[in-house]
Amino acid sequence: MTTPHQGKTSAEHAIKQIPVSLQRDFITVVGASHMTMMETLRGQKGNKMRFINQGIRQIRAYPPATANDSTQRIFLIFIEDYERKLLDAVKGVVEGYGATYRELDSISQLLDFINQRVSKKREIKQLDVFAHGLVGTIEFGYELDKVDSYRLRDAQARMLKPEAFDLAGKIYSYACRTGLGIHADVHVNEGEDPQYEKSLAQLIANTTETPVWAFPRRSNYDQTYGNSDDRGALSGARERITADADAMRRYRRQATEYQKRLAAHRLATKDKGAQLPNESAPRQPRKTASAHDETIARHAKSRDEYEQTIGYPLDGEGALRPVRAGDSPTGVPATLREYKPL
Repeated sequence: MTTPHQGKTSAEHAIKQIPVSLQRDFITVVGASHMTMMETLRGQKGNKMRFINQGIRQIRAYPPATANDSTQRIFLIFIEDYERKLLDAVKGVVEGYGATYRELDSISQLLDFINQRVSKKREIKQLDVFAHGLVGTIEFGYELDKVDSYRLRDAQARMLKPEAFDLAGKIYSYACRTGLGIHADVHVNEGEDPQYEKSLAQLIANTTETPVWAFPRRSNYDQTYGNSDDRGALSGARERITADADAMRRYRRQATEYQKRLAAHRLATKDKGAQLPNESAPRQPRKTASAHDETIARHAKSRDEYEQTIGYPLDGEGALRPVRAGDSPTGVPATLREYKPL
């Protein structure tokens, strides 16, 4: 459903009515991820799961989906080289958060899905992309067999319809160097123009008439499973949580036994307010585990359980920490940069 949004102009011009959609979509797009030969030989699947786990984190950050679909959470995933058992598990996780799950197998399917927002009378309030990237491209199938048909570059970006995006919509790319306009690999020299205006981020912003936030540097997913402090604290956190659980079980047992003795004493004395002589009620133990302890342990437990059942460290709560700027190229900001439509 759309309603006219009236904007007054000068006396010489008529009032222009702009359709404003009441149906808003919050969309996460997750790229396919390859494993290096060494990762394959060692069975190290953490890097392969980084886009998926970041995508789950993002889905949870969106406003809740509404029963009448006026607000939707949507999770789109490029499926190349992801096993079916993994995809099915991801589907179950995101649907548990009220999100719509869709699989993609070409860049044209992504463009169609976005542009179909217009015919469906919906608008994208926020679009978040987790994938590999090179200068001038977002690589949804980097180093995989379908790399070419999964790639988004200038030609595909120009196909995006601005009407598919909310007037106050936002786009975030967490792919490497989406915001850089020159092919700098290691360093952008002082005085050298990064040519932000020629970046893919700026092109997408211009085409969609929607602000884009993107890294001019490489993006770094190394904190998907926590930073070094989180990982170092995990063992101690688990020990404190176990100790707290043991203490709580002892307390409940002691409290139950105390209540039985108290009830028997009151029955014997025929005094409903009597207290046990020389004995007070056991005190509930104080927790030693912090909220952060519980968070990192809960994420780790989810990854361990999925590792055992499907063979991949899927985190049912998503990444522990967000994507951050990488180390290169230096000479450009180490943060997301905003690219406004020109």
